[in-house]
Parts: sequence; C-alpha cells; structure tokens
Amino acid sequence: ALSDMKDHDAINLAKGMSTIILSNTEASAAVDHWIAQNAALEEFEKDHEWMRSFFVEIAQYNLNTSNLGLRLRVFGGALLSTVDLVTDVYMTVQFFNTPGEEGYGKTNAVLIGLTLFIQLIVAYSQNSTSKHFFQDAFFILTGFKPALDAYRVGSGAEQEDHQLFSPLTEMTYCKVTETIFEAVPSSVLQIYALLSAKEKSIDALISIFVSAATIAFTSSMITYDWDTSPTNRTGTPLFYGFLPDKALPRVVCFLSMMSLSFAHVLLLTLACALLALTNPNWLLLFLGVDMGIFCLYKIIRGDFFYFVNLDGLLRLIFAILERYQIKILVNFTMLMQLRHPNEVGGLPFLVSVLTSVAGSFFSVHVYSNYYNEDEGVKLDGKTLQTALGSLTAIWFVSAVTFASVIKREYLHTFYDMDTASTYNLKKFKILKEDEDDKKKVVLTLHPDVYKAWGDELIKPWTFKNWN
Repeated sequence: ALSDMKDHDAINLAKGMSTIILSNTEASAAVDHWIAQNAALEEFEKDHEWMRSFFVEIAQYNLNTSNLGLRLRVFGGALLSTVDLVTDVYMTVQFFNTPGEEGYGKTNAVLIGLTLFIQLIVAYSQNSTSKHFFQDAFFILTGFKPALDAYRVGSGAEQEDHQLFSPLTEMTYCKVTETIFEAVPSSVLQIYALLSAKEKSIDALISIFVSAATIAFTSSMITYDWDTSPTNRTGTPLFYGFLPDKALPRVVCFLSMMSLSFAHVLLLTLACALLALTNPNWLLLFLGVDMGIFCLYKIIRGDFFYFVNLDGLLRLIFAILERYQIKILVNFTMLMQLRHPNEVGGLPFLVSVLTSVAGSFFSVHVYSNYYNEDEGVKLDGKTLQTALGSLTAIWFVSAVTFASVIKREYLHTFYDMDTASTYNLKKFKILKEDEDDKKKVVLTLHPDVYKAWGDELIKPWTFKNWN
C-alpha cells in the first residue's frame, strides 16, 4: 500500500520504470504497464490526476534519449530477417549447383523475387512521392526493410502526409507478404528437398530452423505490437489487452507465444512436405477440405464477405483473397492477431490451429503407409515419430504456459463465435455518448456489418450527428 512505502521502495519503483521502457515502443504504453503492476501507483493516481501525464512526459524523454530498447528490437528483428534471407539465397545457390535439384533452386528464386515485387507494390501504394518510394525500394532490395519498419514502429513514428497507412500497418503488410509468399512455401520446399535427398544436409536443416524462427518472431511481434498499443487497448478493450501488465509474466507470455508458433510452423510445414512427397493429391485434399470447411462456416454465419466497404465483383474478389490469406497465415503461423472477429474469429481460429496439429499426425500416417519407396529415399518411422513427438511436446508445453499467463478475461477471444457484425455491435454499444468519432468509424464499415442491428440503435445516433 502507498502508506507502507519506504524510500527504498520508491527507488525500486523508479528503477522498474526504466526496465519497462525497454519493452515498450510508446511512452503511454510504458506508463500504463508500470502503473498496472504497482498497486501503490494506482492508489497514488486516484488522489493525483496529474500523475499519469507527468510520468508520460518523463517516459517520453527517456525514450528519446535512451534508445537501447529500440536498438535491441530493431537489431533482433533485422538480424533474424536478414539471416533468413541469406540462408534462403544460400540454399537457392546450393540447389542450382546440385544435379537434379535445379528445379528447387528455380522455385526458391521465384518465391524470393515475388516477395520483393509485392513489397515494392506495397511501398508504391504507401508513398505518394517518388523520393520516399525510392528510399523504401532501396531498403527492400537490399534486405533491410524489416529493420526500417521496426525502427519506425519502435520510435513511435506517426503516419505522415505522404503515407497511405500507419507505420504499424505497413510493417504488418510487409511481414505478412514475406510470410505468405516466401517464408512458408520456401520452408515446405526445403523440407521436401531434405526428405527427398539421399544425403541429409545440415545446411538445409539450419535454413529450415532459421525460417521457422523468423516466422515465429514475426507472428509474435505483430500480435504483441497490436495488443500493447495504447490506442487499441483504450479504444477496443473488448479484444486488445490479453498480454499481462507485469514485466515477467509479459516476457513469459511473449516467449511462450513465440515457441508455440515455432513448433506450429515446423509441424505444418513438415506435414505438407510429407503429403506432397507421398502424393500431391493428398496435400491438395488436406488443404482444400480445410479451406472449404472454413469458407462454408463463414458463409453460413453470414460472415464471408470482408467488412470493408466494397460492393459487387470487387467485393467478392477481395473477400476470396483475404479469406485465403488469413486462413493460410493462421494455419502455418498461428498469428493470434487474426483471431479478431473481423478476420478469422475466435472459434475458427482455435479449430484451424487444432486441425493443423492433427494434420501433422495424419501426414505421418499417410507417408508411412502409402509412400512408394521406389520413388526415392524413405525416412524411417522412428525418426519421424521422434521429430513429431518433440515438436508436439514443445507445442503443448508452450500452449499451456501461454494460457496460464494471459489475462483470464481475454481467454474467450480465442474460442468465441462473434462475427464482424456481432462484435462491432458490442463495440458500438459500449462507446460513450461523447465518443461519436469512434462510432462513426464503426458505421463506415460495409452496411452488412450493421444492417441487422435494428433502426432503434442506429437512427437516433444518425439524426443526432447528421451535420
């Protein structure tokens, strides 16, 4: 309690704030984190309204003058992404130099080129001036765009006049593009090549693990950034805020989230490679049935079309592309941000994750019983069972750890059945009378989101804010 505090307690509290600043990208987020984990500070704030704004200014000064946390974040993310790119390029060269594996090299080169091309398109859409586009293009083509994005988000950079969307949104788009078009398919390809080869290469194994670690870090960092954003936590408390406020539980939560994603990536990429080796039709059946059930669920719930305000054929095309992308991301990366009702939704997210894990066992069964040994080298069952058992154990322990440290009131977001319409209705209802701007944002979504709410809810607000 505040009344029991001694001088050394106050000193420890101050030191704690410096540590917390290292793990946050915004001053307000650091202060929220600091106050939430200290009851004495919450008590002090009730009596002194000026306290929070005062310490936000101090935290902002510390962020501006001491960028150790920012450097650690930029260096860590950039190092993983750069090493991943280097190992992928190295393996591509190795494929080209190995007789009979040139096809793998060509495929890998196409994947890398396609990713860079799409990121250039994103950069062109983001920047309205040639100067800023060519600046971003340079970082994309040299492989340092992840470092630039991490720096912009980590330093709290705001959306500028020449930009179409915020730095956080841009970073998310670029990382998602890299994951869908390069990291995941390249991992499946490299595992396929490794399993097919008579001599197993340690270089290939290292490249696969680096890719999985990069995907896991990317997935976890995206979720972390969106969940700890003060704007999201204060504006959308229904969904954002599952990460603990205290430092140690938050670190444990992030690490368990990353190890969970790491094991998940390897489980499903291994499953896809085994099914493709046995018979590509098995892989198409596995992915096709899973995608079909997901789309059918969305259609039955009236939630297939995306929530953005588009109509006609463009709306259908956009919905198909978005649903395909987010389903692939959830299946292969377990990106928890996508459990949002506007995206996959809680229950479909949970089912997709469990189906992916079950698919790894299914793939081992199919490979063990139907693979034709005349077509190549067959991996012995004991090795496969050991790999599968180890990854499943990591997955399970990580999942239990994660579930035990997140805030209990947000557990339901991982399994609830809210659609975009029902979720935004809840969001609209909890907004206060003076939060008309936030209500306006909800009503700029496609009419399908709110047309079932009833006129008695929307009409009074519309008439009140007509001008």
